[in-house]
Amino acid sequence: MSAQPASSLNVAVVGAGVMGAMAAWRLARRGVPVTLFERHAPAHDRGAAGGDTRIFRVACKEGAAHVPLIRAGLPLWAELEAASNRKLLTRTGVASIGLPGHDSMRATLATARELGLPLEVLDGATAAARYPQFRVAPDECLYLDPDGGVIRADHTVLAAVAQAESLGARLRAGTAVRALEPDAGGVTLRTDHGPERYTHVVAAPGGWGHRLAALSALPLTPRRIALSWFAAPDMTPFAGDRALVMMRVFPDGYFNCFPSADGATLKGSCNAGGWPAVDDPDVLPRDLPEAELARLRAAAAQSLRGIYPDPVRVGIYMDAFTPDGEGLLGPLDPAGRLIVACGFSGHGFKFAPAIGEAAARLVLDGRAGLPVAHLDPTRYLH
Repeated sequence: MSAQPASSLNVAVVGAGVMGAMAAWRLARRGVPVTLFERHAPAHDRGAAGGDTRIFRVACKEGAAHVPLIRAGLPLWAELEAASNRKLLTRTGVASIGLPGHDSMRATLATARELGLPLEVLDGATAAARYPQFRVAPDECLYLDPDGGVIRADHTVLAAVAQAESLGARLRAGTAVRALEPDAGGVTLRTDHGPERYTHVVAAPGGWGHRLAALSALPLTPRRIALSWFAAPDMTPFAGDRALVMMRVFPDGYFNCFPSADGATLKGSCNAGGWPAVDDPDVLPRDLPEAELARLRAAAAQSLRGIYPDPVRVGIYMDAFTPDGEGLLGPLDPAGRLIVACGFSGHGFKFAPAIGEAAARLVLDGRAGLPVAHLDPTRYLH
């Protein structure tokens, strides 16, 4: 565990997705020399930051353990927005729609009640009248999280990387890391150009994590995430004060809808039965199988009014998933030289600034200083 001055450290961050970008920014913010490795380029179209936008929820279905990290990240979102002069987080509100007995709806309500979060509960008739752009059945309900919203995912990654660089970090895009070898004095990092030596490494490789031998004991599974964009003859019902994020749950999955990022289309996604595993993260399929496309069309038609249910664009992305759906954050070696920040299973973006902050503190202080015990990777190493 380091007790050295920041300037005496030499830290590599592997992966310039949102977790790696945030870690690099928070380290550079403290004067730590940082090299940020990315096999493609920041905000590329393969990883977990692709596809324009991500949901920001406070009353979240994943449970109360996420809320302290979401709250810890709020001042960091504001700091990054001010430093980059970009609007990254817009508090549109998030509407969750479904039968009140559905596990996701029950978990959302339980989180709000446990922590005293604002959550407006509407019955089906009231929700349908207030939000006619959404299809709400009489026996369904709508939970409105007024503090939720939408994150510009690509802008966030680019802003964090740019801030890290402005503070002295060095970006090495197009450089794949092949191996990480920690020891008591540091970590040897290997690329196609040979070995390099660092005092610490923060490993945030996303869907490529299982390929690194140093992370191979962790149950990281890359999974395909399909996002889609829909056109509408009139975008007015989905704009202005109606521009909510919507999550509609079904017995076999869910459909999400995001406010327009380009003024011309709505983004949606349909996860029915879980995202499929990816055999080779370097060879992502670019099209949806016909059965998934048919389910997407049906979910869009069941959820939204006034749109064309055939998507005008489909994008395929990837994230690393763990068996319990929680991410991994913490040291993997006794000396605390190799820190993993990976496996957030498709729902880590909303508290990514807090993860970057915790990773930086682990490097500098040997302690995260934030409530991340549930993310400890050693839960899988016993």
